[in-house]
Order: sequence, then structure tokens, then C-alpha cells
Amino acid sequence: MNEMVIYGTIGATFWEEDHVTPAQVRERLAGMDGGPLTVRINSGGGIAMDGQTIYTLLRNYPGPVEVVIDGVAMSAASLIAMAGDTITMPAGSLMMIHDPAHFITSGRGTEEDHLTSARALRVAANAYADVYASRAGMSRDAAREIMRAETYYDGPGAIEAGFADATDETAAAAEAADFDYSIYAHAPEALLQRHPGKRRSKTAVMAMMAGHPAQPRKGSKMADDTTTPEEEDTITTADEESTTLSDASTPATGEVEEEAATVTAEDGEDEEDTPPMQSVASGPPAIADVRALVDLSGGTADDVLDYVQRGMSMDAITRDLRARKQQETQTMTGPRARITRDERTTRRQAMTEAIVAQVGRGDPTDRARPYMGQSLAQMAADCAGYRGPLRSAGDRIEAFTMASHSTSDFPAIFENALNKLLLERYQVAEPTYRRIARQRNFSDFRPTNLVRAGDFPSLQAINETGEIKFGTFGENKETAVLTPYGIGLTISRQMMINDDLGAIEEVLAGYGDSIAQFEESTFYAFAFSAALSDGNPVFHSSHNNLAGSGTAITVAAVSAGRAAIRKQKSLDGQKLNWAPSILLVGPDKETEAEQLVSEIQAAKMSDVNIFSGRLQVVTTAEITGNAWHLLVGSERAGAACWVYGYLDGAEAPRLRREEPFGRQGFSMTVEHDFGLGAVDYRGGYKNPGA
Repeated sequence: MNEMVIYGTIGATFWEEDHVTPAQVRERLAGMDGGPLTVRINSGGGIAMDGQTIYTLLRNYPGPVEVVIDGVAMSAASLIAMAGDTITMPAGSLMMIHDPAHFITSGRGTEEDHLTSARALRVAANAYADVYASRAGMSRDAAREIMRAETYYDGPGAIEAGFADATDETAAAAEAADFDYSIYAHAPEALLQRHPGKRRSKTAVMAMMAGHPAQPRKGSKMADDTTTPEEEDTITTADEESTTLSDASTPATGEVEEEAATVTAEDGEDEEDTPPMQSVASGPPAIADVRALVDLSGGTADDVLDYVQRGMSMDAITRDLRARKQQETQTMTGPRARITRDERTTRRQAMTEAIVAQVGRGDPTDRARPYMGQSLAQMAADCAGYRGPLRSAGDRIEAFTMASHSTSDFPAIFENALNKLLLERYQVAEPTYRRIARQRNFSDFRPTNLVRAGDFPSLQAINETGEIKFGTFGENKETAVLTPYGIGLTISRQMMINDDLGAIEEVLAGYGDSIAQFEESTFYAFAFSAALSDGNPVFHSSHNNLAGSGTAITVAAVSAGRAAIRKQKSLDGQKLNWAPSILLVGPDKETEAEQLVSEIQAAKMSDVNIFSGRLQVVTTAEITGNAWHLLVGSERAGAACWVYGYLDGAEAPRLRREEPFGRQGFSMTVEHDFGLGAVDYRGGYKNPGA
């Protein structure tokens, strides 16, 4: 099983604390196999744009993503959580959703500067709102109201609001990640008491909100002649720093009262935030002293010239060099994020692969071999810390019960193994509809407009003036809808106690086949009854693709159908000249269809079978009676009459446990999202048959 742990601040941070950056996540995902991914989150938030990037990376992951909020998912971390196909919140976990914000304005802080910042914040807030709204099935405006209110959710509250799918009362939430929660307007008092931290100065907080440490002022000194050199060295201008949108909201109380442009040591700067500096004599430093300091820090001659030209004091130069050194160290050593593949993760993967190999009777991986001799009960006992031999059925029941009601990994291991097996069984199935329809996935559950563009307009002669006329594309709009489906499923206590892997395999194989058959039945029931935008079904006399009367599958009848498809025109009136490649029939016409396309060694020209090698027979039991169809097929772009698809990132059925192991077995649901749409009629022809 693939697992990613996102603990700590989102984005690079100034303080010594765990943090996770988009670069880390991108590198971690690149090394995964595309199988199911579990993302565990415990984060107080961080930089908004980094949160958006990490969300996008996880949404683009090819396999199913399960998000578990181990402790808190606040601010940017709550957006990252929305990337999960499923979101689970253990008892005591917390989610917070609010507006992104930043404390500083780029430029000099003029009216236009503030308006520019406001416009940027609006874009970021709307981007966040679209994600929340899509997840919860609400409007953007409704999501914005929730964000403006800085809303906190426990597990049941998040499920009711549509931001989570399940709670896990058997697992207690981890302690909230280290973070300065006082920057949030409505942070729960219990959270503030557990993490009082240090009240960081405005300089430090603004630096964190900008996504980098506050650095000494760059540019000329203040023009106030009464300012002493020591005071000059403590001046930091926030408006000269580059601004990065953050996701921490502005506190409702305790607003920043002073100008952010001037912050001194009286603001409460800690030794942790800004190391103490030696005072220096007034007047510019000697070039030799600057060179010596820069050389000692590994700087260059260009750095010396830059500091001298800017008139910086030795204290200011020292702070700048220290900040640069800290950034270089973080780059070389990497952040302290907990995205690791530890021993526990390795065991999870090994046990999962062992169960898959045992149930599927496949070859085990080297990692799985040590567990191939273990029964399911023994694996559950090992994960739950059960001590003692498993001599009786009672011992095995107790082991499974312990694995269910502790922090054991076994329920997740078994669920992941069954997901892999279900996926394998599903992928083996080959329903016929995929040969006649085109796949088009869906980004959400809203009706999707299928815009079928017309062909290129015809070339026209260029007149003597060299004028080239511009043509237009025709356009026709159809609609497709994605529908969620699901069913409950139980692995009985008898199967578990008996370690009956063969019975479990039969259950999964049956479900894999039945889901493929469900798609087959759903598709054909839709395809032959769905109406296009003109109000008529795909096969209709007004479309010139329905025979006036039914006939047997003869050379003459098939020739008439082929001619009808050849004569179809594009939206712009051009002749398409498409040729059918599929003869679609039901069981009652299968033999007749095969006789038409069979190869015959003809003795004379009149006996040659003209359709041999030109048509492929596709038979489905979903067609009853004598009707038969000619279709261009999905291999030709734009010619398919129908589309089918899945939710992006969830292109197969997935299994989710509902009731963990216990004395009555293992209950779970099988869920699948499947969508259909009728898009065209010109690539098909129907004969009612006889």
C-alpha cells in the first residue's frame, strides 16, 4: 500500500518545525506505483498556494486516494484533504475552513497596492471555494460564507456539511500538530491551551505568512536624521518583501495597530525569532571588514559590493548572511517533513502483497515471502499485538476483535488487499460496450455538456486582393451524467475463522464480474432509449439511420445500412463517407451474422463475400430479438454514438470497510461511479430484423 504522511506546516517555514512542501510531495508521488494511496494529515495550515499545489498533485494521482485526518486539518491542510476520494476523521480530529489571507501588501502600500492584493486574494479565495463547493455539492457563494466565518468541524459535523465521508470511533485522534494557532480568530481554547507556544512578533508572523523569514531591509536607509545606527539596524520594511498568499486569516481581535513598515525589538521579538546582534559604532563599516565577514560566510566579491553600495551596517549584513545560510541549509538537508517509508509501512505493504498472492494464487514479491505462511488470523494477531498461540476458534476471534478495536493496521491491510483483488477481477472483464462507445471521464457529478464540433469549413478560393475568408465551425450540444452506485458486502465470520481464502476469492471474483456486467446492462438500457438534444433517440427515421422495415442479415440489407452511414453529413454539410466496422447483434442473430462475414473460397466472382474482413461481429445478451446494428466503432475519432466514463482518478470500483472485524465478520461497501451520454447518431444504423 502507498502511504504519505503530511504532518506539520504546509510550505517552507521560518521556525524549526515539521513542514511539507509541494516539491516533497511531487517527489514522493513520482516513486509510487499508482495503486491505492493513503494520505494521513495533521497540520495547522501554512502557505495557501502551496496547499493548492499539493491538492492538485494528489487529485492528479492515478489511483484512489484515501485521506485520514489523524489530528487536525486546518486552513491549507483542509484544502489538501479535499483531494481524497474518501475522507475519514477519527474521534477527536478537527477540520477548519476559512478565507486565505496575508498581512502585507507589496509596493508602498498605496490604494492601488491594496486593491491589487485584494484582487489576488479574491482569486485565491474563489479557487479554494470551488474545491470546497465541488466536494460538498454546494454553490461557490455558500462555500465562501463558510470560509469567511472561519468554520470548525468535528467528524460528524464535517460529514453533515459534505466535507468528509466517515468517522472512525475506534481510533483516537493524534495530538494536534505544532503550530501557532493564535493567528486564527476563532481557534478553540483547548487547542490554544495545548499549544500555547511563544507569541511571535508581528515581524516574524508576517514573515511566515509571506512564506519566508523576515530579512533585513534592502535599499537606502530611512531619511530620519534622528535615527541612530542601532535603530536603523532593527528596521524591517514589510512592504519591500515579496508577497506570497498565505492561508491564515486575519484575527478578529488584536488587529495590527502599528504600521507594518516599522517594527522594532519592542514588538516582542524572541531570541528564537531573531538572534541577538552585536552593536556597532555609528558610521558606515570599513570595506575590509565587510569583505572579511562575507568571506567568512562563503560569500562573493559581488556580495561585498552590493552591501557597500546599499550602505548596510555590519549588524544588518550579519542578519542577511545568517538568513541566507539558513535557507541554503534547508535546501541541502531537506525539510523535516514526515514523509517516510518506515518499518511499519513496509510491513503493511508486505502483508497486503502476501494476502493478494495467497487469495489470487499469484507469485509473491520478495517483500511478501516472510508472510506467505501466515494465516489471516496470525496477521491480525501480529498487527494487534496479540500474545499467545492461536489454538482455537475463540483465539482467532479474539485476535480479529483486537485487530478491530485497537490501533492495528490489519483492517486497512485487509481492505487494501481486497481492493487490489477486486481491481484485478474487474480489469479482466471485457464488456462489449467499450468496443462501440468512446471513453470520456468526468471531473464531478454535475451534468457534463458534450460539445461536438462540426468539421473544418471547406477551403475557398483566394481573390485577387489576397483576402482569405474565415469559415465557422458548427456546434451541437449533448449531455452526459455521472452516477454513483454502491452495494453492501460481507466477508462472513466463518470465512475469517476458517481462513477460507478460496471462498473470499470467489466473492471478489463474482463482484468483479458482476460490476462489469452491471456496466454492460446499464449501458445498453441507456443507449437504446436515450434521447439526443433534438428529442429523438439515436436511431430514428429523421436521422436517416433506421430501416423502414425489418429484414434478415443479408448482403442487400447490410449494403443498404452501409450506404446510409456513408451518406451522413457533418454539421457543416460535408459528406462524412464513414464506413461501419462493427455488426452488433443479440444471441438470436449471432450465427446469421457470423455467416455473413465468414470467409468463403468462391468459385466465381458473384459468390465472393464482400463483407469478409470488413465487419466484426459483436454479440451481447443485452439485445433481445432480431434487431441488428451497424456501427463505425470507437476507434474512429468523433464517430461513436455514445460516451461512457468514470470519475477522474476513480476509474474502477473501490471497496471501503463499513464495519471492522468482529464476531460477525467484516462488512464493507463496494462503490463505483459510472457515467453515460448519447453524443451522435451519424456513426450508427439500426435494422429491426426479421
